[in-house]
Amino acid sequence: MTAETLRILVVDDERLARDKIVRHLRAYPRAMAVDEAKNGLEALAAIERLRPHVVFLDIEMPGLSGFDLLRQLPEVPFQVIFETAYDEFAVKAFEENACDYLLKPFTEERLFKALDRALARAAPPAEALAAATSAAWLDRISVRKGKELMAVPVDSVHCFISRDHYTCVHTDDEEFLIELSLNHLEAHLDPARFRRLHRNALVRNAAVASVSSGPLVRATLVNGMAVDVSRTHRQDAKSLVRG
Repeated sequence: MTAETLRILVVDDERLARDKIVRHLRAYPRAMAVDEAKNGLEALAAIERLRPHVVFLDIEMPGLSGFDLLRQLPEVPFQVIFETAYDEFAVKAFEENACDYLLKPFTEERLFKALDRALARAAPPAEALAAATSAAWLDRISVRKGKELMAVPVDSVHCFISRDHYTCVHTDDEEFLIELSLNHLEAHLDPARFRRLHRNALVRNAAVASVSSGPLVRATLVNGMAVDVSRTHRQDAKSLVRG
């Protein structure tokens, strides 16, 4: 770490848990700027705005879990210290390339040790973090509606369409724009639920109602949308409506 101000973000839906971490951080022998977020959506906005060096991240939160939050980011240029009351998430946390895992309740000494480790560890390249995806797939996607962020269950999404450097998220009656690429989404969505049908289209398998035949193949979705199917994905598309 350089001499720049150390920026810490504490993400936890429980106020008392956030207060405890902040209180411990105030006793750490290094000046820092500490900010808080009470849920995953608020944390996403804070990460974009603050560019923290270290994030203390609760795992189980309403809306977006800690794991889902990380999968909303094209890259993760900060150190992650997971904190949770459940030891069952430990293995998964390290699969996500976390630098430490705090099991509640934890002591000030244990938090200091985790922070020391985070500050001593060089930020891993984005490629390494992308490769560290665990077998638990993304269940919710964050989208912006007006000025607010909201979490949309992926099972309510019919398709993701790449358009003009953005990705359009289509549900039954709404369309949202996000900055995540189709390649990023494809890597983090369950392939048993989503399939690439075109370089510009990623669809939910169950949303495919029919597939046309002929020189130009298109998949019609349950919301009435028609999606182009590339030559290399025609058999995949047709397999979704067989039987």
